[in-house]
Amino acid sequence: MGQLHELVIAKDQDIKAAIEAFVLEKGWQNVYISGAIGSVYGLEFTTPADSSYPPQVERTLCQGPGEMLSFTGEVMTMERMDPALRGVYKGDGPLFVHLHASVATAGAHVYGGGFHGGKAFRSLKVSLQEVCPACRRCPALPGAGTSPAP
Repeated sequence: MGQLHELVIAKDQDIKAAIEAFVLEKGWQNVYISGAIGSVYGLEFTTPADSSYPPQVERTLCQGPGEMLSFTGEVMTMERMDPALRGVYKGDGPLFVHLHASVATAGAHVYGGGFHGGKAFRSLKVSLQEVCPACRRCPALPGAGTSPAP
């Protein structure tokens, strides 16, 4: 895994768009998002509507504002995306931004699921790491400790 980076998403910025722009600017192809902290609003979550596969999803709106409780996921080029998910997550950009989150709103109400979209309320700090390209030095790959793959 690469060095940990922090992306600060400013008030009223679209969260997914900001993450995608950051990853594209860095030239990364595979990214792990380990968390986020901050306040958000205008969120939309998805959850499976039934037990079919690939899943049909329902959308739930959370107007907020609220506090982000959890935020994790991955960003990758469309070529790396699981083909079964292509029919579920339709995007027009070069990256697949796959996130799951939970948020608390006034009255201790909690919403969560697949993160479809939303905006930063005051700000949101997102922690991201590039997943190293396939090389023989990666501890998770056979032949760890040898020279990089060609």
